[in-house]
Amino acid sequence: MFTLRNTALIVALAIPVATTASQKFPSQYSSLGIEAGYVDSGNSDNKSGATDDLKNYGEFGLNFTHQFNPRVSMLVQASYSEPETRNFDQDLDILRGSVGARFHPSLYRLGSWRPFAGIGYSHADIDLESYGSKGEDMLYGEAGLQRMIAPRFIAEAGLRGRVEIEDQFVDAQAFVGLHYVFGREFPAAPVNRQPLDFSTLSAPLADSDGDGVPDQQDKCPDTPHGALVDEDGCAQELTREIKETLYVEFQHDKTEVRRSFYPKIEDLATTLKQYPTSRILLEGHTDSTGPSSYNQKLSKSRADAVMKVLIDHFGINADRIRTTGMGESQPIASNETEEGRAQNRRVEAIVSGEHTEILKKTGK
Repeated sequence: MFTLRNTALIVALAIPVATTASQKFPSQYSSLGIEAGYVDSGNSDNKSGATDDLKNYGEFGLNFTHQFNPRVSMLVQASYSEPETRNFDQDLDILRGSVGARFHPSLYRLGSWRPFAGIGYSHADIDLESYGSKGEDMLYGEAGLQRMIAPRFIAEAGLRGRVEIEDQFVDAQAFVGLHYVFGREFPAAPVNRQPLDFSTLSAPLADSDGDGVPDQQDKCPDTPHGALVDEDGCAQELTREIKETLYVEFQHDKTEVRRSFYPKIEDLATTLKQYPTSRILLEGHTDSTGPSSYNQKLSKSRADAVMKVLIDHFGINADRIRTTGMGESQPIASNETEEGRAQNRRVEAIVSGEHTEILKKTGK
């Protein structure tokens, strides 16, 4: 059974395993994530209510965050827990919603970890079968560390203190989380050049590559013409994701790739050659005609057939290609009609990777 303790263990183990390379934080982004926490309700020893006097417990949350700029972000969280009471020996269900603001030092780091501090408001609906339900309003403060463990993943860990507004008792929580990042924006590369004062020079300074940085200061003397450069004369680069998809359809019970699809496969091969670090996944599919075990083998054979065309006709290295058979499990049209079955007999090719290119000056 998947429990809160299992969730916390998975997230905690994922953080050190994934932190093999430090990544830069985007200046703006949104993220969705999971959080596992352990709540110390030791300060509830003197509470009188059946829904207040709780043992320590685990809590699981789903988070949405949005980073407005490098210093400020917001957190919206929905969490759930099932604690037990100390004296009444009964189980409760707690559904909690939280919203808060987080503040991040723009430059300060602990190794590759970015500190943060936050404040916010929580409302909990507490349900105890024998005593009914009640609401609980709390203010909280938190502090922790975050790290980019991959271009689209953030790991975090921290401590949170919650103060109940009406009864003024305090709970403490330790938490770890893992977030998937989307909508990333990175700051533009800084160009900070001081204007040259030619009145103090007897002759103009040489600039062999024409990038605006004198040769005596230029650390990259062969910058391509028109490239955007930094104060050392080195070209600024941008890394972007590559993703293209192709569909190749097949005749009934056949694995032969029809010649009519060769131009599309050639276009795909051109992309692979243009981006030599990219990889391709070929997924074979069938319609629902015939036994599923046979269709599974047939779909893999179709993917292998497209791979052979890429290798034999367009010179793509086999090490860059993976194939898999999906059988009849993922139809894109109805298997009740001939037209639909024809669409389902296909191979989908997905190219993915990253490409680094030199930024150009505006208007060049």
